[in-house]
Amino acid sequence: MYKFSSTLILIVAGAALATSAGAADYDPPIVIEEAPQYVPVEFGSGWYLRGDVTYSVNDSVYDFSLFGEEADNNRFGGSIGVGYHFTDMLRADVNLAYIGDDSFDYDNGVDSVSGENRVLGAIVNGYVDLGTFVGITPYVGAGAGLVFSKHELEVDSPTLNTPPSPSDRQYKFAYTLNAGVNYQVTKNVSLDVGYQYLNSPSLEYLDVSSNTVEDGVDYHQVKVGLRYDLW
Repeated sequence: MYKFSSTLILIVAGAALATSAGAADYDPPIVIEEAPQYVPVEFGSGWYLRGDVTYSVNDSVYDFSLFGEEADNNRFGGSIGVGYHFTDMLRADVNLAYIGDDSFDYDNGVDSVSGENRVLGAIVNGYVDLGTFVGITPYVGAGAGLVFSKHELEVDSPTLNTPPSPSDRQYKFAYTLNAGVNYQVTKNVSLDVGYQYLNSPSLEYLDVSSNTVEDGVDYHQVKVGLRYDLW
């Protein structure tokens, strides 16, 4: 009986030692934490480019007739710009614009008169987008900036005994009022159709009918253009 118990004790002890040795040789599993997913930063998110063709529907201040000749008034213009979406409703853009030009030429072989007027602008506009309905987003806005006007007049008239006139350059304050609709064509491209009232209260021009210098020039412009969102 004693011999059997001793043998049992030796067997249990041996099993315990074998288990301990196996446990000592066991390496716990290596846990590798999952690396955070890489999310690329969207370059240019919120920014957009725009280009517009404009047409002034009102008469030019240089729409006149002199010596039986009509002035040539170009009412077409255009602009390019870059803008930014601050929120889903608020955005702004900076635009460089060619607003229009006027020219006049008269020559009867003795007297000659030629003149040209060109107007450009640099305007910052802010807009409020009024919500999107079936892809169409109406908006209103206003802006401010500068207009540049260059007048060139050459007179060669022995009959009138008038000396040549020098060119004249003006940089004047201007403001705009805007309204229109934007239609989303693709994810990044949209069509913009709008109206812009541009006014420069102190821009000077020559009133040919009274031969006096007057202040204040405005343009009622219809605009059609494209916007490209950089995202």
